[in-house]
Amino acid sequence: MKRRGFHRNLLTLAAAAAAGPLLGPAPARAAARRAVCRRTVTEYALPPAAETHEIVKLPGKPVVLVSQMSDSRLVKLRLDPDTEEVVGVGSAALGPSDAMLHGLAVSRRHPGRVWATHEGGNRLLLVDPRPDDLDAPPRVERAIDVPGGGKGPHYVGEFDDELWVTLKGSDQVLAIDHSEPSRFRLFPAEPHPIFIARHPVGGDFYVSQDQSSSLLRIDPGTGRARQIPVPADRGSTPVGLVAGAGAVWVVLLGTAESGTGTFGRIDERGRFTWFRLKDPAARSAGLLHLAFDPPHGLWLLGSSIVSSRASDQIVRVEFDSSYSTVLDEQVAALPTQLCKAHRILALPGGGVLATELTSATVARLAAGPMC
Repeated sequence: MKRRGFHRNLLTLAAAAAAGPLLGPAPARAAARRAVCRRTVTEYALPPAAETHEIVKLPGKPVVLVSQMSDSRLVKLRLDPDTEEVVGVGSAALGPSDAMLHGLAVSRRHPGRVWATHEGGNRLLLVDPRPDDLDAPPRVERAIDVPGGGKGPHYVGEFDDELWVTLKGSDQVLAIDHSEPSRFRLFPAEPHPIFIARHPVGGDFYVSQDQSSSLLRIDPGTGRARQIPVPADRGSTPVGLVAGAGAVWVVLLGTAESGTGTFGRIDERGRFTWFRLKDPAARSAGLLHLAFDPPHGLWLLGSSIVSSRASDQIVRVEFDSSYSTVLDEQVAALPTQLCKAHRILALPGGGVLATELTSATVARLAAGPMC
């Protein structure tokens, strides 16, 4: 297994305002007030593939799964239980190479299993990844054909007895009973539906639509749906969506010309609060994905996927306890730039993993204080 490490040591001064001049008769006391902060980003090479996409961690197992769409392979990463470093990699085909394995979601109804999508094969799969053996090929336990003429299942999420799926090929959203697939609903969307999140308070579903720069809001009870355009003065191209801290959160990717480092919070009444990164290294970031870092943190992933001018980077934003005020921002650049950083996964021990779309790589930012 190949790995590349990047370390950045930063010398910071505690209580600098009270420290006085650094030059003077008491260098020992000044040195004692200094603390060295360390950011460590390590890249792990995966089996070669043109497109490395989604990433999930199996509950209760030191195993992470990654989908490679270009050849429909499922990669298994074994983590050290203590350090969360990647210590083993296995890979196996999950369907024919043109099936385009993409979405991954942990199943609660079927413990130990994951849902996956064949974007090219128009199928939803319930998979036993066989996590205890890196070399064991995954088993498909169920396959559900996308009904109603829908095409291109991209994201999949399990919400109680339903799967909610974005159909990127037909610009629709599918809600389907996974125990009785004949019960399903299709909702028209704008180009192109990417992610889905259910509001943790209100219960409505939100769908990001990147090419229309709009969000689709769906009431699952009535089936009523409406479009919510992203304000042009905030940015464009909503992609990543995640539910947490009493809200749904969305990031904006921007355009080939510029990102805006913008992300937003949606409350239970559908009202938006927008935030823009202020750190000079990230305020023009094209943000593609996000994840929570409890108790009050949010991980953001900046990507070069639509702009060679954009940096591939991991940003951590620290909020107050109400998640209404940003207290701090910290930025770590990925060692391999122009990799089209794709998805981000927060680990239980405090570290974070990010997939790199075009370099067949997973990057790990080690746990511990950034500075």
